[in-house]
Amino acid sequence: MSNKHAIEVFQDLSILGPETRRAELREALIAAAATPWERGIDAEKDLSRMARGDDILVFQRQSDKSLPAARLTLWSREGGYTITNIVPRELGRLTYAQYNGLLQEFERLVAKPAALSTGFVVEHSSPRQSLEEWVSPEAAKALEAFSDLANKSTGSSHPLDQQRWLRFLILAHRSAQKPDGERLRRWLMEAEGWDEDHAFRLLIEYEFGLDLLKAYDSQRA
Repeated sequence: MSNKHAIEVFQDLSILGPETRRAELREALIAAAATPWERGIDAEKDLSRMARGDDILVFQRQSDKSLPAARLTLWSREGGYTITNIVPRELGRLTYAQYNGLLQEFERLVAKPAALSTGFVVEHSSPRQSLEEWVSPEAAKALEAFSDLANKSTGSSHPLDQQRWLRFLILAHRSAQKPDGERLRRWLMEAEGWDEDHAFRLLIEYEFGLDLLKAYDSQRA
């Protein structure tokens, strides 16, 4: 699938390895923190009071010319840690580029050195994802066919467009993975050039269509 069909998303990152060495990894992460990153002890204590015994690490950085001030949370999981959130310390909201830039910098300066020194590995998702990462290849092909051939000023109202749209809904329903509605709306607008109003209408039709098909299947069972 061509890159024009991909959109920017928030990346995920996990540090994975032997559970028996997670305490060692924790100490390595703390030791690896260096400018512009430092441990956010106060925020860590606040989160730990609500974590019901989960192991949490918080790191933070000041703003500079390249990236804004932010706070990053690592939450324990079986065999390591996962970044559960990166939030701004000054701005109202991080863009995809800022969030991913912060994650990538933390990975390079803190996560990878700590992982390498303790026998762990760092796994991260792509900053750009395409349809085939959210839905079956058949459903992705059907949605692309609908979008490429549809009159973008009428949505799915034309009989031929509606036929192609309904085929996508059926294939998406059958797919083990399904894009959430907001991601579908963004894909229609950012990758395919639909205007906001028609993309939102298709989002409503998508969510209703999947709910209807799910209810139909359950009543047949």
